Amino acid sequence: MIQSMPHPIRGSSRLRALFLAALVPFALSACAPDAWKNNPNYDAFVNQILRNCGNKNMGELTVADLMNQDNSTFSAYFYDLTARWGQNRISTADYVQGVMSVSGGRESAGLKCIVAQKGQ
Repeated sequence: MIQSMPHPIRGSSRLRALFLAALVPFALSACAPDAWKNNPNYDAFVNQILRNCGNKNMGELTVADLMNQDNSTFSAYFYDLTARWGQNRISTADYVQGVMSVSGGRESAGLKCIVAQKGQ
């Protein structure tokens, strides 16, 4: 009598699914809190930034390019950093330092405009 051997792909796909399920909490914890729930104050802040600074350059891109999630130039890092700063979870100095790594440097018109929005 021939014994049936377990299918190697089925076993590995179960292991892969278990591994991916274990990673989900880590992935979700790295996102800004506004990514998963509606926050009218933050939404208003983002709208203000887009309205007043959307066309300002940060390097070769505009603020709107970096913040538009439907655009191929969308920067999740920039958006997340802006969310944390907008909710006072990081300082302005930390925000500026982090954004400088995205593009444009400290003297970019886009960064200057965004920072000016916080006081309004």
